Amino acid sequence: MRVRRKCTKTEKTLQDPGISQNQSNGSTLNSGTVKEILQVNSDVAVRNLFAYGNEKYPVTMVFVDGLANITLIDESILKPITRRNMPDGDPDIHKIFEDIEHGTFHHVIQKTRENLSDCIQDILDGSVALIFDQVEKAITFDVKEYEKRSITEPTGENVIKGAKDSFIENLRTNTATVRRKVRNSNLVIEETQIGRQTITRIAVVYLKDIANRHTIEKIRKRINSISTDGVLTSGVIEENIIDRKYSPFPQVVYTERPDKFCANIVEGRIGIIVDGFPLSFILPVTLESFVQAPEDYSQNFIVSSVIRFMRFLLILVTLLLPGLYVSITTFHHEMIPTELALVITSSKQGVPFPSFVEVIFMLIAFEVLVEAGLRLPKTIGQAVSIVGAVVVGEAAVQARLVSPTVVVTIATTAIASFTMPNQDFSNALRLWRFIFVVLSSMAGLFGLSLGGILLLDHLSSMEVYGISYLSPLAGEDEIQLQDSIFRFPYRFQKNRPVSLRAKNKKRVNQ
Repeated sequence: MRVRRKCTKTEKTLQDPGISQNQSNGSTLNSGTVKEILQVNSDVAVRNLFAYGNEKYPVTMVFVDGLANITLIDESILKPITRRNMPDGDPDIHKIFEDIEHGTFHHVIQKTRENLSDCIQDILDGSVALIFDQVEKAITFDVKEYEKRSITEPTGENVIKGAKDSFIENLRTNTATVRRKVRNSNLVIEETQIGRQTITRIAVVYLKDIANRHTIEKIRKRINSISTDGVLTSGVIEENIIDRKYSPFPQVVYTERPDKFCANIVEGRIGIIVDGFPLSFILPVTLESFVQAPEDYSQNFIVSSVIRFMRFLLILVTLLLPGLYVSITTFHHEMIPTELALVITSSKQGVPFPSFVEVIFMLIAFEVLVEAGLRLPKTIGQAVSIVGAVVVGEAAVQARLVSPTVVVTIATTAIASFTMPNQDFSNALRLWRFIFVVLSSMAGLFGLSLGGILLLDHLSSMEVYGISYLSPLAGEDEIQLQDSIFRFPYRFQKNRPVSLRAKNKKRVNQ
């Protein structure tokens, strides 16, 4: 009950659309108070009307130009309320209000508002309000019409074999997309609002007969406890719903693909969709969630298994290869075959810097090129990255600043990092790559081993909503190993992951 009272209080505060608590509670709902708050805005339209053309029935219509559909207002609201044919008898304003409240107008979504802040919030959300001063109530009609882009192919996640649709910035369009893919009465979409200034709507999506109830409660509690002025970046949500805030490794999966989102919902996970963001969040997740791609389930299981196993190997390559090169060339020359040692030695002739400085220089140059490619316009970003890599690498070799071997090593490391399906996970690997290089320059293979121990200790100590981050690689969930490093055929995957603690543990009927 304590949690319930706290959530209710939070939701009540978040629904206040920029009005002080005293002002919203102390003021009655009438056209005067609404005009006082909103009419200073040039895009707020206020029109005084007479119901049925009779001066005894004054009504004030308020809406935001640009958020409301003008044509729908004219046809469904303005025409019916200004028509001349009066009801039988001589009704009072309360009777007219009740008639409109119970369906005089041909409009599906309408709400009766007695609270000033609720009425203001509906108007700012794109509804048109009919305010009856004598009744001190209002009826709001959902006529919102936002400018939104069409559903296109995902830009951040390439689709090889799969649906070409993607999430957009409109919450209701995104929830409708999910509904079209998961036509299940058990699919629950809960909405709340956070952000004192932005009043951003957030939808929590899950299957109530599959998802774990305690995990849903934790996510719901953390979302309702978010205290912020605005939700204009995804980090505001992520930092408040994860467990280990000081870990570089991601604990939330982002996706702009509805098919990937729905696949995780069916698996037993919980999804979060935020109004204004063309992507969604998926919880809870483990390390393997960032190595898997939706295309793994669209191809032959043998091909998918080989590609997925290759990704795990490439994680080791992008993490350890620069540090391994530094440790061997600096401390452990005896480990290098004679012919390879001669090649490395000859390539380093004329280079005045040790291997550690060469590797660090090239890693930093690589990061600069990646950042430049991301920030520049798309038309020239890729060209700058490619040309910059060629020019910087070739010029550095010609100027004897680095050896060709180091260039090949860093290039291999960079290509390996590009194979990661999740960019946040790739960024964490890039950060730890520097740590491995520094430790290798200090103690050779012992430093590299120490870095590996520190990384394993960090990952093994992480939990996401009670699930080990390394599950099922380090746990008792042997069933989930059928879909981890390798992907077994679908006929073997009869159970959901044990770590999710789903209500319905069976994927198929047996």
